[in-house]
Amino acid sequence: MNSAYNVADITVAQVDRAFPLASAADVAADLGDWRQFCERIIAARDEGGAREHLLVCENGLGYLKGLCLATLRDTDEGAVMDVPLHVVATVLDEDGVRSALRERLQGLAASAGGARLQLPA
Repeated sequence: MNSAYNVADITVAQVDRAFPLASAADVAADLGDWRQFCERIIAARDEGGAREHLLVCENGLGYLKGLCLATLRDTDEGAVMDVPLHVVATVLDEDGVRSALRERLQGLAASAGGARLQLPA
C-alpha cells in the first residue's frame, strides 16, 4: 500500500475541494452540477448497495491529488468495474497517485466478487 496517500470515497467536506479536478475532466458544467452529482453518489453509498464509487486521493497534507469514478455493472461475462473518470493532479508524483488509486480500485473490484477492472489507458 502506498502510505503517502489516502484513497477513499469522497466525503461531503471534500466535494467543493474536488471540483477543480472534476472541472479539468469536464465532468460538470459548474459547481452546482458537481454538488448534485456528488450528492447522488454519496446518498446511494449511505443507503448501501452503491454501484458507483467516487474516490479521492489525498496526500498527507490534505491536498486532493486524484479523483476517479468507478461504476459496477453486470454483464453476461460477469461483473465489470468501469472507470470512466480518472484524474491525476500532480506533476511530482504522478505514478504514486496512479498506483494509490489503482490499489483502491483493485480492492473495490475484489470486494465486488472479483469484478473485472477496466481502467482508462
